[in-house]
Amino acid sequence: MKIKKNHQYLLWLAGILLLVIFCFAGCGEDIPPGNTSGKSPVTIKTIVDVVKASSHPIPYEVMGTVWPKTAATISSKVIGEIKKITVNEGDHVQKGQLLVSIEDRQIAAGLRQAKAGLREAKQGEQAAQSALKAAKASATLADATYKRYKALLDSESISQQEFDEVEAKYQQAMSGFSQAKFMANAARERVNQAEEAVSGSEAVFSDTTLISPYDGVITARLVDPGDMAAPGAPLLKIEETGDMEVHLLLAESHIQNINIKDSVSVIFPSHQNKHVINGQIVTIDPSADPATRSFLVKITIPEISGLRSGMFARVMIPVGETGMILIPKTAVIRHGQLTAVYLVDRENIARFHLIRIGKKFGDDVEIVSGLHKDDRYVVNPDHTVVDGVKVEEA
Repeated sequence: MKIKKNHQYLLWLAGILLLVIFCFAGCGEDIPPGNTSGKSPVTIKTIVDVVKASSHPIPYEVMGTVWPKTAATISSKVIGEIKKITVNEGDHVQKGQLLVSIEDRQIAAGLRQAKAGLREAKQGEQAAQSALKAAKASATLADATYKRYKALLDSESISQQEFDEVEAKYQQAMSGFSQAKFMANAARERVNQAEEAVSGSEAVFSDTTLISPYDGVITARLVDPGDMAAPGAPLLKIEETGDMEVHLLLAESHIQNINIKDSVSVIFPSHQNKHVINGQIVTIDPSADPATRSFLVKITIPEISGLRSGMFARVMIPVGETGMILIPKTAVIRHGQLTAVYLVDRENIARFHLIRIGKKFGDDVEIVSGLHKDDRYVVNPDHTVVDGVKVEEA
């Protein structure tokens, strides 16, 4: 009898539990099969674009080195002690700025002597010109007298002796005139030589002060005040500021793919700004290096703050074209190791969709798999865009 009562008690307790469960179930909504409720999804406005396939260059990565577009070694043309150096390594200088001064006392003395010789030569020329004028006047008078007496001799109005005396004076005057012209020309030549001597001395004197040939930065200082300068001996090294160049060696198998003025992409891995820079090919050597079978290619790039000569560069040389899907980087979502976009289906519902990305091209990224032409996607999803939300194009 005791066992029977216990069994009835258990049946009664189970009945109460089932009643409670059915009561709670009746309080909820009637949810049909699936994972969404019967309510309409939330609608948001956002920018939607269509996937497009296009042809893009196939990049061939080549290593290059940054070089200044213009560089120079400042050397002396004269012998002398260096009096002053106004710059150090790393200093920025302007065109025409004084860089080095060299002792100029002996050179200045030579310039003064040359100028004195020029003054003396000009005085001699003035005297020669005065003598030439006098000789010309005498020759003119002698010529007129000679012609008059010749006519008198022909008419037998004067004797032969009188004519011979006039003719002798005429010959003497003409000879004096020729001599005066020769002396004047010689005086002019001495003046020319003296002027050249002064010009040369002035050039040598100007070489005692070395100035910057352009706006630039000093990359090396090789001497100090008190050192002796000698012709051809380097004193400073300078690089022009502004546009720079990237030099690279391109294999002969790819040289036919580039031309002068072609645009290429350049990136500097060690630079704080790792954005892609557009460069332009300015030089392609006409012959290859026999040792490497490569051609030297020079690419000009705009001035970039912090970029220095000798830095490493990566250059993307286009060697063909291929079909590629590119979308903005802003459309790509990353959740841990997953990369995805929000696709918009025919009912304008956003769906979380996995993709695989490839190389980056500026503000765009290559889609290797997961997207197809004419797929619609959200361009710039924010926190309001979630899987299952309805999208209205903004």
